[in-house]
Amino acid sequence: MPSKNITLKDIFEEVPHRLSKILSPAPIKELLPTALPSTELRVDFLARLEDESILHMEFQSFNDTNMPWRMLRYYTAIAEKYKTHNIKQIVVYVGNEKLRMKSSLKIKNLVFKYEILDIRQIDCRVLLEGPDPMDRLLACLCKVDDEMYLIEKLIRTMESMNDEERKDYLLKALTLTELRPNLRIRLTEEVKPMPIVVRPEDIKLPKKKLRKDILYRLGLEEGKQIGLEEGKQIGLQEGKQIGLEEGRQIGLEEGKQIGIEEGLLKSAQEMVIAIIEGKLGYVSEEIANRIREIRDMEFLRSLAKKLVSASEDFMQVLAIELKIS
Repeated sequence: MPSKNITLKDIFEEVPHRLSKILSPAPIKELLPTALPSTELRVDFLARLEDESILHMEFQSFNDTNMPWRMLRYYTAIAEKYKTHNIKQIVVYVGNEKLRMKSSLKIKNLVFKYEILDIRQIDCRVLLEGPDPMDRLLACLCKVDDEMYLIEKLIRTMESMNDEERKDYLLKALTLTELRPNLRIRLTEEVKPMPIVVRPEDIKLPKKKLRKDILYRLGLEEGKQIGLEEGKQIGLQEGKQIGLEEGRQIGLEEGKQIGIEEGLLKSAQEMVIAIIEGKLGYVSEEIANRIREIRDMEFLRSLAKKLVSASEDFMQVLAIELKIS
């Protein structure tokens, strides 16, 4: 399930500035170490506020039934280290499924509570209008009424970067939008014309699955490589008929287009498979093979949107669209 494999710690070295201000009940005085000595625990965000209270935030990409116990362990470790019970805890839910986690733990002799915020309650424009590029990146997970407005903001942000910064920023955006499949499909299409080449050694994220996803499903580098190789072959053959140099140029252009389109097709196929896995927890080989046989990009986009919005009728939608019994 993709959402369980993605954590914001893979993407952000620290919580984006404007988001931390929105969620903090008081101005931040200092950031505190996220590792908690004497335990093996590490929190996502920890800060001392100007009123001397402690703010603790966790970013959660899937519904974890064990979350209240985790937050209790964090609380006791923080209280022990900093000798205070003036601690505000917030779980920021960034997943694509409906938020179903509890914000309290009630057992004999103990009632423990913390806050949970679905990040989709925050309008993306609040983060997009700030100066921090990381805030704009996180806006992908917030409430988005106008996808093109958000994507244009991201593209403008990348325009002021050098090649390496732009490549890193795009990789982070594509990885983050694994949690928002529909937005990810559209973002992929809009950035296709950008002159960015992604190679395996460029991927810094630790998940092998994400490496494969970015390189092969989106076809950014793979499509260009296929295009170059096929283009050379086409160019040589065409060159015999209309002149070697002219044929080579035609072959390169056509080959590049073939490669990029093939990469995008693979992206759409694997995105549908990922959505099914996210809903059901597994994907049968029969269904996976059936989806990989589909060559109609528009049908795959439409299917992805229908599956994301389906709930109790998910299996019925799947059976009708794929014509399976």
